[in-house]
Amino acid sequence: MWIGGKCFTDIKDHVYIMGILNLTPDSFSDGGRFLDYDAAMSHTEEMIRDGADIIDLGAESTRPGYLPVSAEEEIERLTAVLRAIKKNFDVPVSVDTYKAKVMDAAFSEGADLGNDIWGLRYEELHPEDGDVLSNNSSGMLPMAGVAAKYGKPMVLMHNDLLERKKENRTKAQMQRSGISEAGQMDVVRRVMEGLKRSLEIAKNAGIEDRQLILDPGVGFAKTLEENLQVLANLQMFRSLGCEWLLGASRKSVIGDTLGLPPDEREEGTLVTSVLAAQAGYRFVRVHDVRKNRRALDFLQHVRCSNGM
Repeated sequence: MWIGGKCFTDIKDHVYIMGILNLTPDSFSDGGRFLDYDAAMSHTEEMIRDGADIIDLGAESTRPGYLPVSAEEEIERLTAVLRAIKKNFDVPVSVDTYKAKVMDAAFSEGADLGNDIWGLRYEELHPEDGDVLSNNSSGMLPMAGVAAKYGKPMVLMHNDLLERKKENRTKAQMQRSGISEAGQMDVVRRVMEGLKRSLEIAKNAGIEDRQLILDPGVGFAKTLEENLQVLANLQMFRSLGCEWLLGASRKSVIGDTLGLPPDEREEGTLVTSVLAAQAGYRFVRVHDVRKNRRALDFLQHVRCSNGM
């Protein structure tokens, strides 16, 4: 897989690190720390020095209870930092957004990778939003149209709100028809079904599997037990094909399990990165690049010594 002119599948079993740069005042872990341009650039340089292979920019928090911002505000937060990173550093840049308008602007400014927490499916849950490009007359969902337009790789994450909405709608229809209620799908099956739908949308838009990275979506509309089940079954998801990313850094599954605030969840994050590597995932998305790079490098040495 090529991202920003660099090959990310050339080293056997190597796990690449996506360093998180939140340009937001309200992110759950580091909200407000990097709103200042100089702070954002300094942190970018630090993450690259510590071993980040990709810098992932986010300009709207997606934590539980987050306050949405307009596409225009999101673009304004992103643009200067995105341009500066592309000018000053030799590192691919990812943009974390579910808005087609924002992704279109980011790709036009040189972003190398899109990271969509709705897996090209946001408009399925929010058709009323109308975030449609004016030139999208093909019937494709807007984000899929943007990805196809630029031919850039995409991370497609599973968001359980979509599958839960489907289940609730089906149950309501069955109740109205007097049919006995069907059992609820387990979380592993919901992740598989949801990402199959994302892959279908991508295929219909002409996006090839080699351009896609899948993410099981730890923390997105899943309970604590469901998040633990996702982490316990990481390898199973890989039957869908494509490359895989895990984004579990400092998330509530760690905090709720261990009773820890966000700034004390790094040990748990390291465990999730090792789990991802052992499951064959190529990418992890983390806050603390240095510690995760060291853990993954040590794991790779151990595996190599055993001929794995």
